[in-house]
Amino acid sequence: MQVALFFLIGLLVLALPASANPSCVQDDVNQAVCVQQAQRVLVLAPHLTEIVDFVGGMGKVIAVDGSSNFPESVNILPKLGNPWMLSAESILARKPDLVLVWQSGISMEVVAQLRKAGVPVFVSEPKKIEQVASTMRRLSALLGTEQRSASRIDDWLQQFKALRAEYSGRAIVPVFYQVWSQPLMTLGGQHAVSEVIELCGGRNIFVDLPNLAAQVSVEGVLKRKPEVLLASGSTRDHQGFLKQWAGWPQLPAVKLGQVYTIPNDILVRNGPRLIEAARLVCDHIEQARH
Repeated sequence: MQVALFFLIGLLVLALPASANPSCVQDDVNQAVCVQQAQRVLVLAPHLTEIVDFVGGMGKVIAVDGSSNFPESVNILPKLGNPWMLSAESILARKPDLVLVWQSGISMEVVAQLRKAGVPVFVSEPKKIEQVASTMRRLSALLGTEQRSASRIDDWLQQFKALRAEYSGRAIVPVFYQVWSQPLMTLGGQHAVSEVIELCGGRNIFVDLPNLAAQVSVEGVLKRKPEVLLASGSTRDHQGFLKQWAGWPQLPAVKLGQVYTIPNDILVRNGPRLIEAARLVCDHIEQARH
């Protein structure tokens, strides 16, 4: 399979003019993506918008999805709304020479139609920290920013390694991460949030779940006795989070007052600001040790 893919990439490169100097990468659905000096880039997922900015490619972006809100400068760009509601025709009308999408956030039928029309589409689905870094590297290659972003990407990864080293050997703290309240949902061991909890010396109490996200019961949470409760949200959301769990004083995290919210955009978007979320998670888990 890998040999065939690299052979296909080679054919795509040969099919372009010698002067084009194309860049080719493999996306997260194992498709070859080749571009020739992309200048009109559509970005249809918030984590991808943040990654493009991180690697220095925002000057080539002509429009973004409706949920992209960081960096602040993105707000001057046209916003195309919910990618699930976009047709291939409406995307093609923008005349992009590269489209960046989230596999879980768009119809793959639309992706197929775009590719059939000859538009390169990079499909992203990073689940781990290293996969986020890999996305950064591949997009920097497509955007022509490899040289100036390489050291920044390396430094970003190094910050996670430093956190892991700092908290290595400390008491392991069981943590419940709530992604949704009604129904009660959490993230399993395959998600980067679980990896962040682990590098901080915590343990996701539902790390054994086979799916990225799953519905769980209050009884299941009580049985696993988390010492920290985490959720994504705003300061206003935090009050509701506290109230939700106040009825379960036997829960160690509630009894010890270890109930926290992390700003939603930085934790569940698998992008550059994940390191900011990791520092907050580590601080909260450390509080539970004292």
